[in-house]
Amino acid sequence: MRIVLAAAAALTLTACAPNDAIVGEFNGDSVTIVTNQLAANQTEARRNADAEATRICRKAGRSGAEFASMRQNQYNYENYLLYLCL
Repeated sequence: MRIVLAAAAALTLTACAPNDAIVGEFNGDSVTIVTNQLAANQTEARRNADAEATRICRKAGRSGAEFASMRQNQYNYENYLLYLCL
């Protein structure tokens, strides 16, 4: 019974993964945003990543950010979204 409860608790926690967008890398011309693959709402996670990339690029004096590519890491359940600062 304890195993079932522990498994249910773990499943509940992973279903509530945050939709946070975290800056992974920035070099002035591009920015990499890291998102969680386990986020409950992937559309919202992508919107947050777009907004964060635009914010970072504007802070560097650019007009905005354009999505370029995405790579996935299956080992730690992260997406790496690359944006070019325009």
